[in-house]
Amino acid sequence: MRETQRCVGIRKENCGMVLIKLLCFRLVAPFFKRVHDSLVTLSMQTAVPDIGKGVLSELECPACKQYMVPPIALCQGGHNICNTCRPTVSSCPTCKMNFLESTNISLENLSMQIKFPCRYSKYGCKDTFPYNAYLEHEAVCGYSPQTCPVYHLNFQTNCTWSGISKDVKNHLQTAHKDDCEDYNAQHSLILKRSNSFRCSCKFLFAYNEIFCYRYSNNCYIEYEVLHYNCPPISDSKYQYKFIVKNKDGTESVVVTHLVRSFTESENEMFISKKCLTLKFDHMERFINEKGELLVLMEILRVDD
Repeated sequence: MRETQRCVGIRKENCGMVLIKLLCFRLVAPFFKRVHDSLVTLSMQTAVPDIGKGVLSELECPACKQYMVPPIALCQGGHNICNTCRPTVSSCPTCKMNFLESTNISLENLSMQIKFPCRYSKYGCKDTFPYNAYLEHEAVCGYSPQTCPVYHLNFQTNCTWSGISKDVKNHLQTAHKDDCEDYNAQHSLILKRSNSFRCSCKFLFAYNEIFCYRYSNNCYIEYEVLHYNCPPISDSKYQYKFIVKNKDGTESVVVTHLVRSFTESENEMFISKKCLTLKFDHMERFINEKGELLVLMEILRVDD
């Protein structure tokens, strides 16, 4: 009888311990699950960049060291070269073998599945882009290295400033404030016929962008507005409206042009008629008694 009671007590004690263990397990199980999930996530986060770096190294062009995007040329030895460098070489720069007519489809497909870092990441850019967008970004990246735009436009200056794109505006406003003008919905300008060739450039800040208007005049008025961060291969997002009125405001001439890229050649714009060109003799009735032509200029978004 005593033995039976003792066995029953042991069973009760064991049941109690089991219940306590089960309760503890239920309490701590979620914690261990969270720890496990965190470790798995951390492992994935650390593994993916390593894979990405390996893929990016395979996509580096051996000639220019930039990333290759479709189409990617392929040589008989299995090496690759980017589409920009391909026309500049007659044979593979790695093994000197000839190129095939076909491209590396596998590598092209791989390049379309990853995101590329900006080439200016070493200057601070942290953005990544798919293959069909990263080149467009680099053309306007705020971290791209730049020299002084005043010097670039052949002003009478020896400015040797260099920095990154996002610092250009501050440089212009501090070091070249006389070459900058305020823009508020419209910009006014007085042109006067000159017997000698005259050229002038000024910087304007609108839509959080940097613009420059440039004009020259003697017998003709040549006028253009340039967008500082606009790549020459892309369509401009802005246009400018050139407005001339007569003395009493009853007549006007309005001409609209696309804003051109800062990097485009002035001669090329003049020859291809991508800038505004007016002859002074045709504007006689708009010239005031002082021999001045009063001009209003507006910068507009193309989609406005």
